[in-house]
Amino acid sequence: MNFEDPNPRMVETPRAWIESLERVARAVVSVRIDATRPFDTGWNDTAQATAFVVDAEQGLLLTNRHVVRPGPVVAEAVFLNHEEATLRAVYRDPVHDFGFFRYDPAALRYMEPVALALRPDRARVGTEIRVVGNDAGEKLSILAGTLARLDRPAPSYGNRKYNDFNTFYVQAASSTSGGSSGSPVVDVHGDVVGLNAGSKTQAASSFFLPLDRIVPALARIRRGEPVPRGTLLTTFAHTPFDELRRLGLPDELEARARARDPDGNGLLIVEKILPGGPTDGQLELGDILIAVDDVEIATFVALEDHLDARVGQQITLTIARGGQLRAPSVEVVDLHAVSPSRYLEVGGAILHDLSYQRARSHDVPLSGVYVASPGYLLTRSELDRDCVIVGIGGQPTPTLAQLEARLAAIPHDAPVQARFYALDAPSRERTSVFFMDRRWFPMTRTARDDAACAWVSEPFGPPPPPAAARPTTITFPDDPDPRAHALVRSLVRVDTTLPFKIDGIHGSRFSGAGVLVDRARGLVLTDRNTVPITLGDVRLTVAGAVEVPGEIVFVHPLHNLAVVRFDPALLGDTDLREVTLASAPARPGDALLRVALRRNHQIFVQGVEVTTIEPLELPLPHPPRFLETNLERISVDSPIKTTGGLLANEAGEFVALWAVFSFQRGKENLTGEHGIPCDVLGDFLPALRRGEEPTLWDPAAEFRRVSLATARLQGLSDEAAARLEAHDRSSRHALQVSRALGGGGHPWQVGDIVLAVDGEPITRFRELERALTGAPVRVDLLREGVEEQVALEPVARDGRGTRRVIHWAGALLQELPRAVTLQRGLAPAGVYISLYWYGSPASRSKLRAARAIVAVDERPTPNLDAFLEVVRGRPDRSSLRIKSIDLEGKARLQTVRLDLEYYPTYELCWDGDGWRRVEHEA
Repeated sequence: MNFEDPNPRMVETPRAWIESLERVARAVVSVRIDATRPFDTGWNDTAQATAFVVDAEQGLLLTNRHVVRPGPVVAEAVFLNHEEATLRAVYRDPVHDFGFFRYDPAALRYMEPVALALRPDRARVGTEIRVVGNDAGEKLSILAGTLARLDRPAPSYGNRKYNDFNTFYVQAASSTSGGSSGSPVVDVHGDVVGLNAGSKTQAASSFFLPLDRIVPALARIRRGEPVPRGTLLTTFAHTPFDELRRLGLPDELEARARARDPDGNGLLIVEKILPGGPTDGQLELGDILIAVDDVEIATFVALEDHLDARVGQQITLTIARGGQLRAPSVEVVDLHAVSPSRYLEVGGAILHDLSYQRARSHDVPLSGVYVASPGYLLTRSELDRDCVIVGIGGQPTPTLAQLEARLAAIPHDAPVQARFYALDAPSRERTSVFFMDRRWFPMTRTARDDAACAWVSEPFGPPPPPAAARPTTITFPDDPDPRAHALVRSLVRVDTTLPFKIDGIHGSRFSGAGVLVDRARGLVLTDRNTVPITLGDVRLTVAGAVEVPGEIVFVHPLHNLAVVRFDPALLGDTDLREVTLASAPARPGDALLRVALRRNHQIFVQGVEVTTIEPLELPLPHPPRFLETNLERISVDSPIKTTGGLLANEAGEFVALWAVFSFQRGKENLTGEHGIPCDVLGDFLPALRRGEEPTLWDPAAEFRRVSLATARLQGLSDEAAARLEAHDRSSRHALQVSRALGGGGHPWQVGDIVLAVDGEPITRFRELERALTGAPVRVDLLREGVEEQVALEPVARDGRGTRRVIHWAGALLQELPRAVTLQRGLAPAGVYISLYWYGSPASRSKLRAARAIVAVDERPTPNLDAFLEVVRGRPDRSSLRIKSIDLEGKARLQTVRLDLEYYPTYELCWDGDGWRRVEHEA
């Protein structure tokens, strides 16, 4: 890179800066980081930063700890000439914000980077500096500044984030921002005087880590030796002499300190003591540190030098407290031992020992297991990130090893009671129940191997078999209304949890009401706001008294209906009753009984009147997902919100499912409540009762009702209008196509008005659905003012929905859902991206959800099998060219570099007996 200005008269940069910056630029690299798992204070994410060469022969790069990360990371360096090199994390300091990557120097073919010298002695107030790095993602930026302070307290980024302590920071006004983390701070000689670490977002201030602790660490790493780090689990603060005098520092001690270091202006005091640590009960806040093992100490560097040399040993501290000297003896703790280097992955959750970083931030003892990510395992419980598990099943779990042993002995789907506390409220322990998962996600332990600069995973064996279930008989509470005595015995609560979000689903937990429609088979009818897809787990609660597992057996492809099944034997002699379907439909003005559930499991009974029965029209969601269409819903005269239930007539017969409909307005997910007439059940319930899989017939279009007056304006003849009027005396409407499935294969065009099917006039949605029985039909329609006859072959649909999902490169792939082809008009070709994981190759390559991959390396991928055929056998870290289209059909080409270590290929498939997870070999 040439730093010369083409117009010499305009050059203001001194020649020395130009020469040094040319050399520095050859040592600086842009770092791309994928943190593959949530760990300690960090999330799984994709980021960029800076590093620089400090040993060109060994390929050592210096950067920040928050770049190297305490957990698993995949990283690569991009040098000045755009050569790439894979990085391995060599060292991350447990406390201070520095760490080292290693690259293979032999991998560089066209560049010989130079190593920069670390010169902590050259950091002085007034020194002019340059920060050379990947500022704001610009790959190489050079920011100027002047060192203003050498004794700034370590910046605080908040309790939930990584924070440095027990060190000074250097401050300058250089306006660094994201991406410049890890940049060298160089002087005019091109030597490094500090490591850029952070900044203030509302000011120009930048914070640089001094190099005092980095230099000895680098020397040990060069020699292949471990870096010893000692701690007292105590935070010290440098305090000026005027404040020390108020704390009781004797005059003679102040005089000695000033004589020993005339430039010094203070000493260290105790700022924070970790409960249960070696100094707990020995030191108190405000104690002034005078000496360690009779060596007088006034700086952070001197203290850490002493502690690092005495890990595991007893030392004697000399402190001043209230004017009196004391000499407690304490043990130096290994700082690496209180920084987690292993984690447990179970049910998608990430668990590891509580770290000193997190314990210090919240003043809690170093005991218990930290929830880095709740995953799927803890979805239904109260445990979330930043919780600490202290016990399982009544047994304490102070360490991850003890928690592992407890969880490994628990069968799949067994309830587990956990005792825990949230770090934000450590004095309030709580309990919560979760259900063990060994089906959707593997259970593995992963440990860091510092010698190999890698994380090594070990899978657990299969779980023990489940215990035999015992029947439970319960009673129902007193009837809230005598009219609903039998009906309340038909209602249950249904809770669904989803391990993976497919089909555009917007959440992972759903709950609502279900209605028992078959007592012998345990069939429960509910809505798709409660059971949105078949890929999930379901549990049913009866009378708020007992919970039993269930199975999702049917999700209606066209309407807001689903059916789950449970084993009736589990409920013993419980007085559960199936509903009796009404023979007559509801009409406006009918008096009905609404029996529903509130969120607290309470039964809600209310007499209501049917106000309208009319089409339901909902706005399009983004991304596409199931949306109710082609339905005349029942509305009643009550605005009271429930979680669903049923509508019954005066005879106690089931007239309609009182369902909750999910929809989206703008970016807000909303719900509404309406009745779904029970005659829709005739399309699938008889088959389910026979133990068969129903087949439903999709008209391949979405319709709306238009008035005959509007239809006449579009060319409807008097004769055709008269036939529709005679057919339906209570309505003056016709059905018009508002959307049709993309890709063709049907005769519909938007705007078509349906006149008849096989010669029978059609004016209502249910009439059209009943006319479709699988065989091709003749449709008379009005198209742009001309009556035509077309052939329609309905599309067969089942109630299993998406039966196969593939995880590849951190993206979840499936066949194009019906919602995408109907709502966006895309042809059903390509594999659809349902979601992607942060910190994955898909995330790095910006391979976003709601896109369809149509080709890989110029080979078409019309379906999942074709996609697997193209990507099968590709080695780890190889790159593929991905062509995808968005919901509008606009194409984009991206490259994806595989990471088969952390994001291997596997699939979830339905095989008739349930969902299975199938691993694909690399």
